[in-house]
Amino acid sequence: MTRLRAKNAFATVIGAFESLVGMLAIVSAYLIYYDPDFFAVRTILNLQPEHITFYMLVLFVVGFFSVISGLLIINEWASSY
Repeated sequence: MTRLRAKNAFATVIGAFESLVGMLAIVSAYLIYYDPDFFAVRTILNLQPEHITFYMLVLFVVGFFSVISGLLIINEWASSY
């Protein structure tokens, strides 16, 4: 029984971490697009203006699927009780 609880706890941690990575990817896409003065991401990463749309698309897609996957892992863990 304790092995099952450890497995479920591990699944929750992995799901939460994956959701966090997805949210960070979406926030990164936002920062690349708006390029605020206090945190000039485009300047720091030396990004070309014509490539911004591609970077945003990739980060949004990866972030969206990562958040959905993490939430599904957590949902599967919650429904196993």
